[in-house]
Formats: sequence, structure tokens, C-alpha cells
Amino acid sequence: MTGQRRELVFMCADTGAVVLVAQAGAAARVAVFLASGETLLGEADTTLPAAGRGRSTVRLSTTAALFTAPARAVRDEPSTARRVPVSIAVTVEPAGVEVTLPGEVPETVVVAGVEGELGAGSVLFRLRAAGWASAAPLGGAGEPHTRARAVFQDRSAAFLTGAAAALMRHTDIRPAPVDDLVLGGPERGPAHTLRCAVGGRSPALIAGELRDTEQSLTFVEPDPGGGGWLWWSATPFVFVRSGVTGLGLVEKTFRAPSASASPKVPDLPDPY
Repeated sequence: MTGQRRELVFMCADTGAVVLVAQAGAAARVAVFLASGETLLGEADTTLPAAGRGRSTVRLSTTAALFTAPARAVRDEPSTARRVPVSIAVTVEPAGVEVTLPGEVPETVVVAGVEGELGAGSVLFRLRAAGWASAAPLGGAGEPHTRARAVFQDRSAAFLTGAAAALMRHTDIRPAPVDDLVLGGPERGPAHTLRCAVGGRSPALIAGELRDTEQSLTFVEPDPGGGGWLWWSATPFVFVRSGVTGLGLVEKTFRAPSASASPKVPDLPDPY
């Protein structure tokens, strides 16, 4: 995967598991969000396949930190989180053609069906999932960005960025403009809400909110592009598009001058 950042994000409606595997070097970041509210974060040696190149297999095993509340981790700082084994063994099959989203860092994305098993601690989950595989030049791995991936109950799907999106309905996948993607939540930390219009003249309205107020992840590491720190956050979301609900993941990446925690976020009002 020389010169590329590859990611696989999938959501299993049956188990409620949301999984991210992101590879920008020899090791891949693995984040697992379980419907029980537990979050697992680790790194694993694996090689993600190229998106859209036919049926492939992803296998990995690691020892991950287990969190039962909103989590924040800083690279190379000691953690008191309990460590548990995590394993993923899945087949990945494209459900459409690849689409390249325009931007300063072009990103190639494709909807994928995922089947196999997820092991978390002593529990084994059987997965029948769907999600998005993506690839982008490695040079853009540390650039600030917002990404949201969703799969809906009618088997449609959306991949959203701040500038462009990919929409899939049935087997038809196409790029589309994004109008005013707005995130709610703290500046330094996970998103709480999302709303945007996608599609230009006859836009699809997409809205979402975090699935669980006690389940989010923030990871802080030195900025590979120079001084300062790179903050990455991820949160499982419940989405709605034209009355159809879905499950997904929202990510934020941004630069900050320090690795210190953001101010305490006030309690969320109802209906959260």
C-alpha cells in the first residue's frame, strides 16, 4: 500500500458494532464501538486491500484498550485502561464501482459488503455488515478533515466530507456536492450532531446525532507535518435521510498547539 492511506469502516445492523480499520503505514489503527457502549482502541499489523478490486480478506488480531466512557488517549502516554484481545476475520466485497471525490486530497471510495467474525474479549460476534472502503494519497493522512460514513436500512449509503460526497442507491453510486455540512459539539472533541444537504438541485437532507453520549473516542498524537498536535475523534452516529434511518461513524481531524484536554463539555440537553 505504498503511498496510500487505506481505510475500511463498516456497520453491522444485527450486532450494532461499528468498526474502523485505518492504515497509513505498517500498522493499522483499529477502533471498535460495540452496541453495549464499550469502545476498543488498538493497533495491528495487517494489510488492507485496495478498494474496489474484487473480493478480499481482512484478518488481524491485537490487544486493545477497553473504554466504557468517553475516551481520550495520547500516543506514547501510559494508559490505565484494561487491555483485551480483539480479532477481525472478514471478507470484503465491493457493492458498486469506485468513485473518486474531488478535493485537495482526492479520495477514492466504494461501498462494500462485509461478512465474518469480530472477537472482543471473550465474545465472538458474527457480522453481516456494510460500509465503505476508501483510499487517498498518504501525503494527506494528517490533513484536517471531517468524514461521515453511513449505511441506511434501505441499503443506500452515504460518504460525506466537508466538500464532496458519494451517494449510493441500489447499485448506483455517484459523487455529489455537499451544501453546508455542519457539526455540533466541542471544537476539540467528538461531534454531537451533523446536518447537511447533498446532491445539488434536488438535495437529499441528511441529519445525524451520536448514538450514545457515553461512547466516543479521541486520539492525540504529534503532528507529522510539523510542530503541534494532531487530534482525531470518532463517534458512532444514528442517521436519517428522507425518513430512512441508518448507522454510521463521524470523524474529525484537526491540528492544535497542545495535547491538553479541552474544557469540560456541559451535560447534553434532552433528547440526548
